[in-house]
Amino acid sequence: MKFRNDINGVRAIAVLIVVLYHFSVPHFTGGFVGVDVFFVISGFLMTDIIFRGINNGSFSTLTFYRYRARRIIPALAVLCFALLVFGWMVLLPSEFRALGKEAAASLGFFSNISFWREAGYFDVRSLDKWLLHTWSLSVEWQFYMLYPLALVLLTRWASFAWVRRWIIATTVISFAICVYLASPTKWPTAAFFLLPTRAWEMLAGALVYLYPLRASARARVALEWTGLLLIALAAVSFNTRMDWPGWLAAVPVIGTALIVAAARNDSKVTGSGVAQFVGKISYSVYLWHWPIVVGISYYEHLGNPLWIAGGIVGSMTLGYLSWKFVESRTHGKVSNTGRLAPLAQLRVTLAFAAIVFVGGAVVYYQQGIPNRFDQSVYVADRETYDTNPDRSVCHMLLDPCDVFKTQVKSRAVVLGDSHAEALAGAISAAVPNGQRGDVILIALQGCPTVEGVRRADGACLDANQKYLNLLQQNTSKMPPVIIVNHWSQYMSGDATSQLSFVDPGHPERNGMPFSMDQYRKHFLTTMCNLAKARPVYVVEPVPEFDVNLPATLARQKLVNPAAPDMTLDVADYYKRNAHVLALMREARDQCGVKLLDPTPYLCPNGKCRGSYQGRPLYSDMHHMSEYGNRFLVPMFGTMF
Repeated sequence: MKFRNDINGVRAIAVLIVVLYHFSVPHFTGGFVGVDVFFVISGFLMTDIIFRGINNGSFSTLTFYRYRARRIIPALAVLCFALLVFGWMVLLPSEFRALGKEAAASLGFFSNISFWREAGYFDVRSLDKWLLHTWSLSVEWQFYMLYPLALVLLTRWASFAWVRRWIIATTVISFAICVYLASPTKWPTAAFFLLPTRAWEMLAGALVYLYPLRASARARVALEWTGLLLIALAAVSFNTRMDWPGWLAAVPVIGTALIVAAARNDSKVTGSGVAQFVGKISYSVYLWHWPIVVGISYYEHLGNPLWIAGGIVGSMTLGYLSWKFVESRTHGKVSNTGRLAPLAQLRVTLAFAAIVFVGGAVVYYQQGIPNRFDQSVYVADRETYDTNPDRSVCHMLLDPCDVFKTQVKSRAVVLGDSHAEALAGAISAAVPNGQRGDVILIALQGCPTVEGVRRADGACLDANQKYLNLLQQNTSKMPPVIIVNHWSQYMSGDATSQLSFVDPGHPERNGMPFSMDQYRKHFLTTMCNLAKARPVYVVEPVPEFDVNLPATLARQKLVNPAAPDMTLDVADYYKRNAHVLALMREARDQCGVKLLDPTPYLCPNGKCRGSYQGRPLYSDMHHMSEYGNRFLVPMFGTMF
């Protein structure tokens, strides 16, 4: 196929809006749609390569794979290698371990699956993931592996007309699954990261090739501008609060399809010199820009306009250098001798990528190579992973454990959110002559233990009601309920904007927006209803810090292995939690619940411990580690 200036120009638009979005440039809140633009282009180009080869009788699946490997792997392997070198010199063991896993997953082209299992693309923690953006490359590679095989088999047994119908049907099915799963009450993270829910975007590009447009020059201009406007509309008006990818993803996909179908090689927009240059280096720019974003965030400069401007310039510069010294040498044409230049030989590319892949895996399995630093650094940093090893299956809401029956054999039921999970080990340790199964954990992440609360994504309401109803029923034995929450988050944190209150008896009705009056009312109702059925203990807030304790203390130990322990003034604790504590005392006086105060155990001499003898008591800013929660065993021992 003749080189398409218009497609190269659309690549430039796609990468620019992605870069501007990731650097948080104002007015580009929907710049993430650039990835959807890339998907459509890939589907079109791959379909062209495959069908031209099949029609000429010259298509080879192995040759196709070689072509894609030469196109994608070299620059990606160089990026991963550079990041691993940087990580060796700079990153803490836990951070380097995570990077090693990401590098291996990226070069193994399963990073989309890995990131799906960890968290969402729009999470705050995404800024800790140096190679998060490679999820899209993994999706494309998985498509490249399956798509040509499917077409080769279909063209052997079916006519061209039937193959086109098959692609239409597959596109519709994939789109329908995508829209269904993207709903916040379904499986939105899977819809975002996985191939089955993204395939329709690449197949949309395939349909543009299979149904070529026959239109006048004037109509083609209109189609191109319509497509450009659709992409621009999505880039400036979409945002992360929308269900994505859902039916709205059709906007940039249709927009890109219209531009490609218009095939205007003489367009002043996509054919301009600037667009052609940026489009040429777009892949490398895409590869390098996100690690620069993460790096600026790592050094806490992401809100600085000068750093942002420098980051954008750096992305373009490194992208150009990667294109010039890697892409152009490994993705070049075959020489007159029929052999590739040494740097472009596929075996060299794959060997280098394999070495980097193994290196990332070794970093991961060797726990981030902790012996690079003083032992005190490792002691502080490893607390990141010192979390509850016995996460209850109830935590995932699958509920194969029958709480109503199991509790009869238990000594206590722990109910709450991720803070309940963090303290469950201390409660188990406090049970006299305790055995496994004495403590039941029901932890619903991000959900306050309050009747009638619904999160914006639809979570919390049904699960809360299910367990609260069970625990209010009479049984032959009524073990106490211990309620642990990240209380301050639900009364004054960012989470309040995501919460609303509904009547549990009529959950289909619109909820009332969050307010302190509504929270107080529902909180007291919940506590009183539970307290009528069984003993209820409410754990007052554990002290929380404004920094990640393991990472911060470890960095201090890098400079000074004798750096002092981290503390928080107890007066700051009471100031932060004044409203929470007042409401809990109201529940105590009105409902008869018992309060458990952690400050005598965590805050001796007016200072709340963030670490003790160089070892953090927390795995992050506010979740206690398994080491830290043991300081509270005496507090929980007063219950039994």
